Amino acid sequence: MPTVQRWVDQGHLKAWKTIGGHRRLDADSTDRFIAAQGGSEAPAGEPARGDRKPISVLVVDDNPDDRELIGVLVEAAIPGAQVDHAENGFEALVAIGHWAPDVVVTDIMMPHMNGFEMLRHLATDSSVRPRLIVAVSGLSPARLAALGEWPLAVKVVAKPIDPRLFIGTLKAGVAALGDPPAEPPAG
Repeated sequence: MPTVQRWVDQGHLKAWKTIGGHRRLDADSTDRFIAAQGGSEAPAGEPARGDRKPISVLVVDDNPDDRELIGVLVEAAIPGAQVDHAENGFEALVAIGHWAPDVVVTDIMMPHMNGFEMLRHLATDSSVRPRLIVAVSGLSPARLAALGEWPLAVKVVAKPIDPRLFIGTLKAGVAALGDPPAEPPAG
């Protein structure tokens, strides 16, 4: 059972289903849940990181509920981040080639092209690579090891996602990157 569904079923998050069967999360309950887990939120209307370019993040997961939750956790960890989404490894490679995100958060088990295969392509076939990669997976450490050696430096977070651990991993990873260059002045 996906993490978000479990949290909804346990009453930690409020949600409803659309006519198409997709789960939508109540923003206030999500904010309260993240705050209770030790996350932080960006002050409303405050520009991110002053005049610095916001950190760009690509969230890759085939489950729309997990994509939405990871996006919320990313925003809690990196206030003001520019977050985009992809449903599988192939879509992610196309997105990475188009806009070169600073951070990629990817599920490992996905249809069409899984996260591990996507990382192999990034390592061998791409001139554009994210500065930080975080993989999330419900696989045991033994099953992850059976996939082979990780082709890039990847931080792994287990599913179901512990919000504090995930937020802490992202904060530490982004801090280790240092600030991205300032945006060039307009004009």
